[in-house]
Amino acid sequence: MSFFKGNKRGPSDPIITVSAETRATVSRRVKLESQIVEYEADTKSDLIALITRANTGDTSSRCKKGLVFTFDRHIKSGTYSVTDAGFPFPDAYYFETGTFPGYMTFFQYKAKSGSFTVKAIENNTEELNYEISFDFKGVNERNKELKIAGQSTYIVLMEPQQ
Repeated sequence: MSFFKGNKRGPSDPIITVSAETRATVSRRVKLESQIVEYEADTKSDLIALITRANTGDTSSRCKKGLVFTFDRHIKSGTYSVTDAGFPFPDAYYFETGTFPGYMTFFQYKAKSGSFTVKAIENNTEELNYEISFDFKGVNERNKELKIAGQSTYIVLMEPQQ
């Protein structure tokens, strides 16, 4: 399933390899450390999504957690406040699943305050490379708050198909 609705991939799309690492602290949770990252690009804009997942291999497969950052692939280096009108992340949130017998649910802690610092290292047809530091308060639909802070390094390599 594509993160962006309506995306259709074709035979000329590049082969994608992602090398990434995220290390974060989340209030009242153990450290989030992961190299499991999914990359998605919107075929109708320059938006990309980088989705970090942790606990994906646990025995229950019901205790997943992670981060979603969506932004323009041409983002400029700088520090961005979550509350600024020009905040360049349409989606920036921590997520986790919860369960009780026979049911699984999903919580999104959307960034409501704090900041993101972006270092845009590379942006061309063969490579995207970003370092993103983040320190934000996330709030879910039940008005519960978490503090999320850390850093992600994302290297997306794109190889043309032969």
